[in-house]
Amino acid sequence: TDILFLDFAIACDSVDHVILLRKLKDYGIAGNLYRWFSDYLHNHTQRVVVEAAASSWLPVTSGVPQGSVLGPVLFLLFINDLPDVIPESTSTGLYADDTKLYREISTPEDCSQLQEALSCADVWSKDNNINFNPSKCKILTFSRRKTPFLFEYYLGSSELKRVNDEVDLGITVTSNLS
Repeated sequence: TDILFLDFAIACDSVDHVILLRKLKDYGIAGNLYRWFSDYLHNHTQRVVVEAAASSWLPVTSGVPQGSVLGPVLFLLFINDLPDVIPESTSTGLYADDTKLYREISTPEDCSQLQEALSCADVWSKDNNINFNPSKCKILTFSRRKTPFLFEYYLGSSELKRVNDEVDLGITVTSNLS
């Protein structure tokens, strides 16, 4: 089995408000509640101040409020449709901003199908203006074979790093399951 651990680049700060509001509509949120979410996300500005110098005020067009109750919920609603674009032959796991694609690997074709699923996830990320950070995405292989298939997976043009262990939701998982 190969598991691809995917990492969003600055996840909560990257949520595009226009796309999020469209998704909220798709989930059936309408009327006053939709207007409330729209007001909640819009009409915010920010600027940078360094010592006595201040930048111009600019509108905030992306991100969900961190440290709020709604921030994580809005992020989950934003990424909830990612598994819909992944072929059924590949399993997905989403927990907060941790995303995994995994598949039992018995043949080189299985590796190719997992690569196809990774490519679908990459297209989804581009369509939704939220990118994966390839330098933090990893491959972990579990196998009882003496010489497992060690396929090179790519996120766009970036080869993912193969690891022997990975921390997943606070638990260290090793390739030999020790």
